[in-house]
Amino acid sequence: MRWLVLILTVSLSGCFFFGSSDSEEPSDVTSEGVDIEKNPLGALSALANIGSELGSLQEELEAMPDVEPVHFNDLMPVLPEAPSGWTAEDPKGQTTNMAGTQISNVSQVFTEDGGDGRVEVQVSDWAFNKAVYVPFMMSAKFSQETTEGWNKGITVGEDPGREEFNTKRRSGERTVLYGKRYPIQIKIRNQDAEAFDQWWKAVNVGELPQ
Repeated sequence: MRWLVLILTVSLSGCFFFGSSDSEEPSDVTSEGVDIEKNPLGALSALANIGSELGSLQEELEAMPDVEPVHFNDLMPVLPEAPSGWTAEDPKGQTTNMAGTQISNVSQVFTEDGGDGRVEVQVSDWAFNKAVYVPFMMSAKFSQETTEGWNKGITVGEDPGREEFNTKRRSGERTVLYGKRYPIQIKIRNQDAEAFDQWWKAVNVGELPQ
């Protein structure tokens, strides 16, 4: 995709981030990234805005605390309950250390009773790892829509994210970086796009460790 090529070829010094929502309830999707196919000038403007914000945002990034990720058991309560008409598989969790970087995550699969719907919810703790913010935040700035669906940057409350959906397959995923620390991912299969909002609202973000 051309938006991905653009992101990978742009070189920026420093890091940046967006603030998180203070609410314990997930908010509705309120905006989306610039579609560079339809608005290439808008994409250039978005990049210019990123560059102009780097100074102040770099200072805030440097002030972010150094913490270790919580144990995956502490993330289990964040997973949603199975709604009526769905069956939840046993949740899975792990805490890993790779090249000095620790990450915890939990996931759970839900299957539709008497249907072919499938949803997987994953909650991770990035522990304010600054190195992962640049590609994620940049991806939330851009979008692409085609005859097959979309791949777009979104904002939920004040939290950045990405959403991909294939309309023919009725499958896709949404990832939102909650509180600058916790990426929450929802993967849907054989479901309409409205399922993203339904499952997002079922995630117990009020249980996320502070």
